[in-house]
Amino acid sequence: MIAIRMRPLRFSIASFALLAATGCGDSSGPGDAENLGVLLVPPSSGALEDLVWTRDGSEVVYVSTVVHGTGDTELNAVSVATKAVRTLDASPSIFALARAAAGERIYFGANLRAASDDSNVQISRVQPTSGVVEILATRSCCVENLLISDDERFLVIDRGLYDLQTATRTDLPPGRAVGFSPDGTQLLYEVDQVSVSTILATLISTADGSSQLLHSSGYFIRAHRWQGNSPQLLQMDFDFTGGISYTVRVSEIDGVTGVTREIAQFPETPGTIGLRDARWSPDGQALAIWVRQNWKDKKTDRTNLYVVRPPGAPTLVASATPGLGGALLGPPVFSPTGNSIAYFYYHGEDRRSLYVKSGI
Repeated sequence: MIAIRMRPLRFSIASFALLAATGCGDSSGPGDAENLGVLLVPPSSGALEDLVWTRDGSEVVYVSTVVHGTGDTELNAVSVATKAVRTLDASPSIFALARAAAGERIYFGANLRAASDDSNVQISRVQPTSGVVEILATRSCCVENLLISDDERFLVIDRGLYDLQTATRTDLPPGRAVGFSPDGTQLLYEVDQVSVSTILATLISTADGSSQLLHSSGYFIRAHRWQGNSPQLLQMDFDFTGGISYTVRVSEIDGVTGVTREIAQFPETPGTIGLRDARWSPDGQALAIWVRQNWKDKKTDRTNLYVVRPPGAPTLVASATPGLGGALLGPPVFSPTGNSIAYFYYHGEDRRSLYVKSGI
């Protein structure tokens, strides 16, 4: 049985100075200012974790630590238009947010500190508009992976695949769930190999748990998109260009057929830390990718955010100045319409800001 509880929505209006956005020209020259977009949530002593857009794209939902070091958290929603912040839930240690592609409810997990039995993790979902929170399940041990299918029938909690319609569970192999196919019949999964660093890209049937090994390069970046029930897996290669610079070639491989095609190239990239993170837009037409380029001794060190709409060339949309070891930037998460991107900027010591770049 699903328990439903009502929580009042608490509002706090944050008055922030907007970060001046520079033009989207080439940011590789010395002395260029950062082009981060609009600051939605400034850095604070509490860490910001995970983020997901609401279905209508009006708010970004994220997890915020209330007091650093305590584990107390809030599930907050910030308005892209007004920067008003409201709290949707205040369970301790919230983590692992997920929303179905066409759904409004946001799924999340929370660690319970004083459970009366062996269950110490609670899986819930919240309707952002009404504030209604539904408790779906409790279980023991830690939860690091939470995933929901587009039709909200199937739920992955770590190594368990739950059919919410039939109330059944299928055990999954050691590894990590990556994404459901649009029709919910297939689960893209990273299967761990014992004593081997590479992972196996696999499709698992949600109907009977049967699996199909996919084509891949021995590893794949978790950014992917679907063509029918066939996942297109991102991969990267490095072409030596002299000195210690490389050209990064980003391509994708059809997991079922093995057909490969190039997505983009990024020159003047320092070694193996060139590719920072990548995500596809909900419609699978645009790829957002962080790429670190150029060098500090040339005063041209930048981590740049590009958007690629294949077969078009990459478009520079944002840039950041790297700190120690490179700019620490969270995955670029597209809005439902694909015209905005939200991401975290890490300041160190568990201090993070939340930015949005619109008009992409």
